Amino acid sequence: MPELNFSSVDSFIEAVKNGAEESASAFTRTFDATVTLEPKEGGKFNVDNFSAQLNEKGLALLLQVGTRGIAVLIPCTSGLIPSWCDAPDATGKSKLSTFAQEWAMNLAPEDFFPDDFKAAVIQNLSHGLLRAIPELDAGYLELALGKADGTSAAAYMIWALSVPEKLLDEPAPALEEIIPQAPPMGAAPPAFEGQTSDPFVGQTFGTPNFVGSGMPQHHRLEDLPGYTRSALKVKVPVATILARARKPIKTVLEFGVGSIIQFEKSCDDMLEIEVGQTIVIAAAEAVKVGDKFGFRISTLTLPDERFRRVEIRHEGEYHVKSDSPQIIGKAPIKSFDTTQ
Repeated sequence: MPELNFSSVDSFIEAVKNGAEESASAFTRTFDATVTLEPKEGGKFNVDNFSAQLNEKGLALLLQVGTRGIAVLIPCTSGLIPSWCDAPDATGKSKLSTFAQEWAMNLAPEDFFPDDFKAAVIQNLSHGLLRAIPELDAGYLELALGKADGTSAAAYMIWALSVPEKLLDEPAPALEEIIPQAPPMGAAPPAFEGQTSDPFVGQTFGTPNFVGSGMPQHHRLEDLPGYTRSALKVKVPVATILARARKPIKTVLEFGVGSIIQFEKSCDDMLEIEVGQTIVIAAAEAVKVGDKFGFRISTLTLPDERFRRVEIRHEGEYHVKSDSPQIIGKAPIKSFDTTQ
C-alpha cells in the first residue's frame, strides 16, 4: 500500500476527476445547491499558507483511513452550506452522514479507501485542522466548486492527519462562558423573570424562568454515559431484502443451477433494510455509487414498541403461593418442595 503523504496528490487528482459527477450530485441532493466539482492545484501542505483561508466557520468532513485521516473543508463563506447544518436535527444528521459517505466513496483513491466518515460544521476550520495535527509530509488538493451563477468557491482536501478524531472535537466553552459572574458583595440579588416581589423578604413571587435549566443535553458521543456509549458500539448485521417468498419444501429441493425463482414484487418496488435479521427499519432504493452499489433510504420505519403492564403493589401486600397441585391434562403433578 502506498504512503498517504503529499506524493499521493496525483492519485487524489485522478480520484476527484473520476468521482466529480457523483460527488456533485450528492452535494445537490444534500444542500439543494447545484454545483460542479473539479480538482485544482495540490502539493505539500503548509499550515501557514492556509491559515487565512480556513480561519472561519465551515463544514468539515472527516474520512478515517486506519489511524490517520483525510479532511475535506468547505468554508461557510462559499455560500453553499445552509444554516441548518449548524445545529442539524435527526434528519439533518442523517443527511450529513450520507453526504460524507458518498464523498468518501467518490473522492478518496482506492488505495486509501476510508474506514469511517463523519461530517459537521465547526466554528473554525483552521483550529480543527491544528487539533488533528497534519503530518510533516501532509498533502493537499484544492477543489473548485462551481456555482449556478457562474462563480466558484474553494474547498480543500488535506491528508494525512495524525489525530483525525480531534478534527470535529471542538473544545467545550470556558467556565466563565457558562457560569455568569457572581454579583459583588452587598449587591441586590438578581431578579427572575415572572417574579412579583423580592423572594428574600418572604413575599409571594412567581415561578422563576431559569434560562438553560433542565436536563443536560448531549451533543457529542463523548458526553453520553459510559453504558450508552458501549451500547452504541455494539455491531449488528444489516441486510437488504430484495424479495421474500414461501415455497413448498418439495419445490426448494428441486432448485438447481439455472433455476429461476419468481417473486410477487416489481423491479421498481422499494427494498427493505433489515437489522438483526428480524427488524425492518427502512425502505430504500438501489443507487450506483462509483463502481459499487448502495441504497438511498427513502422512509424510516420505527419498530413496534412492546409494553408490559407494571403491577403496583401496596406496602404489606404479597402473593400467597397456591398449595393446589399443578394440572397437566388430567394428571396431578405434586410439588417436589420438601418444605411444604
